[in-house]
Amino acid sequence: MQSKYNTNTNYIGNLFLLLLLLHYINTKLMRFLQLIKKFPYPPKDGESLLVSSFNEELKKRVNKIDLLAFNTIKHHFDISKLPDAQNHYNEIYEVYLDNRIKWHEALVNIFSKTPYHISRFISKEFEEKLISVLNKNQYDFVLMESIYLASYIPIIRNHSKAKIILRAHNIEHEIWERIAKNTSNIIKKTYINYLTNQLKTYELNHISDADLIITLTSRDLKKLRDGGIKTEAHVVPAGISTNNKINTEFVLRKPIQISFLGSLDWIPNLEGLKWFINNVWHKITLENSNSFLHIAGRNTPKAIFSLESNNIKVHGEVPDSKEFLLSSPIMIVPLLSGGGMRLKILEAMALGRIVISTSIGFEGIDATDGKNILVANTAKEFQEKIQFCIDNPSNLKQISHNAKQLFEEKYKTSKIVDDFLDILNSKI
Repeated sequence: MQSKYNTNTNYIGNLFLLLLLLHYINTKLMRFLQLIKKFPYPPKDGESLLVSSFNEELKKRVNKIDLLAFNTIKHHFDISKLPDAQNHYNEIYEVYLDNRIKWHEALVNIFSKTPYHISRFISKEFEEKLISVLNKNQYDFVLMESIYLASYIPIIRNHSKAKIILRAHNIEHEIWERIAKNTSNIIKKTYINYLTNQLKTYELNHISDADLIITLTSRDLKKLRDGGIKTEAHVVPAGISTNNKINTEFVLRKPIQISFLGSLDWIPNLEGLKWFINNVWHKITLENSNSFLHIAGRNTPKAIFSLESNNIKVHGEVPDSKEFLLSSPIMIVPLLSGGGMRLKILEAMALGRIVISTSIGFEGIDATDGKNILVANTAKEFQEKIQFCIDNPSNLKQISHNAKQLFEEKYKTSKIVDDFLDILNSKI
């Protein structure tokens, strides 16, 4: 005769299996429309890397992902050339956008309630395409990448019953607050402060128009809560996919090779790189004349190419970021402004590189100075950490190992997508 205890145990076990099955079915039936302000390929900047890696895993788990993207003049891509392995969508819809900054429009926009950052992405053609897509498809969720597309939320409400998710890759106004703080020209500083206040008002007023907010870091979520945001919100960190077949063994050879990798049309990256070269690198090469800095990034300006010397090589946009990072054992992230998470740091950690970063640079990454990352916030600290690497190669292998371990435990995309879907399952 079966005991009452065994009967209860079997009941609980069956109930658990039933809940797992329902979770799986719910997930498998989910239909997504993703809106993004630039086409997410090639994955050579943080936003594109995040979206591409995320969607690669999401596609394996859900019914449908469609994409509606601006294809901008600044980051234009011929969609017909998208590799099959990188096509994570059922349908792709694109709208061309000339998003170049036009100073006469920026000046006129001073008198508008809509910040220039936002108005650059307001398009009648995009609105019409969005309405068309929503009218002929049923979606459970519209995943909106950044506040820059929040002006389209009323359109979605009028043409769909889908829940709207806004993923805040950064707190946008905070980036511009930091840029203004680091700007010395008083006229430029005054103008940036004005734009920043406009953007802050818009961001805090409209981010709550979504049904659900996703931030990449706890710090960003706290910033929104401190700004009065009460909408349901969760932290889902950024992650990336990795190739386990790549040899990531850490080897430090002399002369020392150091890399910088980041989109150089993004002001915080450009600002930080110039600061590093002017305040750190020249002093490093005085004591270590054979040291070499490799610079790579999308849309590298002529002013950066002109810095090439016996100790600096400017590569411009590189075809393979992993190959570039593996060529140097150390990567610097001298970020003085910005927000969100730096995907390039996660990529470097996954490859076992030694990352030397400012505190701003590794915000949102659960790393510890001296254990799996090296932290430097001043020119003197950067010099000391680079010199530490030169003088203590035996210590670096353990830091490299710890960095890879941290990535595996917390920032693999498969785990992050599962956590994201768990949140959404509670909303169906």
